[in-house]
This record gives sequence, C-alpha cells and structure tokens, in this order.
Amino acid sequence: MSVAVVDLLRTLVGHATESRTPNLGLIECAAERLESAGGRVTVMEGPPGRANLLASFGPDTPGGLLVSGHTDVVPAGTGWATDPYVLTADGDRLYGRGTADMKGFIACLLDVVEYLGPMRTRTEPLHVALSYDEEIGCVGVRGLLAELGPMGVAPDLVLIGEPTMMRPRNAHLGKVAFDIGVHTAAGHSSRSHTLPNAISVAAAIIGRLDNIQRNHRPPNQADEPTVTVNVGTIRGGTGLNIIAEACSFAFEVRHDAAHDPDVLLRPVWEMVEEQRHKVACVHGRIDADETVRYPALATDRINRHVIGIEALAGEGECTPIGYGTEGGLFAATLGVPVVICGPGDIADAHRPDEYVTVAQLDRCTDFLHRLLAER
Repeated sequence: MSVAVVDLLRTLVGHATESRTPNLGLIECAAERLESAGGRVTVMEGPPGRANLLASFGPDTPGGLLVSGHTDVVPAGTGWATDPYVLTADGDRLYGRGTADMKGFIACLLDVVEYLGPMRTRTEPLHVALSYDEEIGCVGVRGLLAELGPMGVAPDLVLIGEPTMMRPRNAHLGKVAFDIGVHTAAGHSSRSHTLPNAISVAAAIIGRLDNIQRNHRPPNQADEPTVTVNVGTIRGGTGLNIIAEACSFAFEVRHDAAHDPDVLLRPVWEMVEEQRHKVACVHGRIDADETVRYPALATDRINRHVIGIEALAGEGECTPIGYGTEGGLFAATLGVPVVICGPGDIADAHRPDEYVTVAQLDRCTDFLHRLLAER
C-alpha cells in the first residue's frame, strides 16, 4: 500500500468540492505538486472560486498523452456512518465522498507524476487536466477544451480516470436534458372541456417521449439500450376542482453515438408546437430550456492506443459503460481516441459511505507508473 497515495487522498477528500461550490483549494494543492514535478501549470479561472487546471510535461509539441479527471463531487447528503469529508479507513476500504468518483484516481495520478520526478526530458508530451462541475453536465471542462487548441495541446490519446474497476472502457451514451414549463389559465373544473389544462398539455408531450422509449427498447432485455428516456420530475395543479394553470417537468434522453438527439426529439418538439397553439386561446405559453448536453463516446476498440491501454491494465477488452463522462467532449474537440479507466466501482459512487479499496488504488498506481514510463 502506498502511504503517500492514501495521505494525498485524505487531503483531496478534505476539500468539500461539491458541484457549484469552490474547488480552488484543491486546484492550488494539485498545481503546487505538479509544478514541483517540473510541470508547466496553467490555472484557468471559471466562476468565483472554481477553476480548471492544465499541467504539461516534456516537449511543447503535438502528440503524447492527456490524463484527465474532474475535481467536483456530488453532495454528501445524509446516511453516512462516517464524516464524508474525513477519509476513514476500515480494513481495505477507504470511505469518503469522492474516493471512488474520482479523487482516488487523482491521488494516484499526482503521486505517480511526483514519483517520476522532473519530466522535462520526456520524448512525448504528457498533459494532466483537472476540471470543475462535471457532475452537473460536464460544465467546467468546456472552458478547458476551448484553451487546448490555442495552447498547442494536441494529444494522441486521452485517458479519463472515472471508476471502472481498472477495466478500460471505450464507449458511453451521450445526454440531453430539458426543463419544460406549461402555463395556461386557471378555471373551474366544470369548464375542462373548453379550456386547456396545463397538466394534460404536459402529459401529451410526455406521451411523445414515451414513444421514443418504446421505439428504441432493446429486443432482448439483456441487451444494453442505445436510447433511454426518463421524465425525472413533474409538478402541477393546485386543486381537484381547478383547471391546472401550470405544470413543469424535466426529462433526459441518453443516446449512443449512432443517434442524433435532435433527430430523436423532433416528434416531441412537433407536439410542443401543437400544444402551443392549443394554449394560445388563454394567452398561455410553453417554455423549453436545455439544461444538459454532452455527446456520446465511441472509441474504436482496435485503435493501437486502445489496445496498448488494454494490455497495460490487464483486465480484458474495452467495453461500454452505462454512465456519461467528459470523454465524448474530449473526443469531439480533439478528434482522438478516448479511454475511460480508473480505480473503484461506479456502484459505490453517489451514495452514502462511498469508498475505494486500497487494492484498487495500488492497481491504478502500478498501471499509471507503467503507462507514464512508456510514453
């Protein structure tokens, strides 16, 4: 077990970097360590108290490897047996918010870079990228990606250390999400045959969303879906004898790289327009606000860089994962293969008593040592 990795993870967990809150303390900590290892560090400011970081080693040329992680965590919530922001060891398990997703990987990465020492003699570039607010729609990394081209950062491969139990993954679904608000006019329920009801209007739109799901349900339940639809929240109405004047709901569509979400949603927007005409009689309106959008990832598994990662990890062939990452954005921006591989189990993330095992950290550290030494 690397005591240095555990101590560093303890420091990182102690920074309560929940999404939409400051992460600058963690970024400054990482910047200091990366600079001491010989990195050329750039801190890219975002909203107050939040920032991305890019550290580069080796020649200032195209090519090489970019290793990335996000610094934010989901809110701790309740139900913990330990303090979520104090790393707590129990046997092989290390408990704390972000241990699996994904401060365990960041701790391993920083430790390996420091251990390898000043790296200006590298023959290929190495870039370390840390982002903010990934958990709320891959928000912060977009600013970082916008800076890579002007900075001349053009890696041959991107590795993202999301929790995969150290099995490389090459694909995941993309996502779009919207908030819909229906506004009509209140009235006596006895007039429901003549006046539009906001809840009924919302239900008609949701019906089109349900059609998308039905049309893309896998023929075999054991198969992974290529498109999923979920209406996550709905609120509306004030009383049984009142025609609802307002109803709002939020939905998401997840999709693989073969499906354009805007094409998938055309029947929904057609229904929205139809219902807008319906509510116009009471001067009503329907608002539709996009809240999240990130693309799917589909890296070719027979790419030579991917095969190399598979061999180093030693956990079998790349397979898709069922959750989203910043990988689709990196692939779309840089046009290079992206592989997801990191310590911990996604099933242990986003819940009370999140943990990563020491064994997983050790495997990640060994993997990164060999990866960074070879490139």
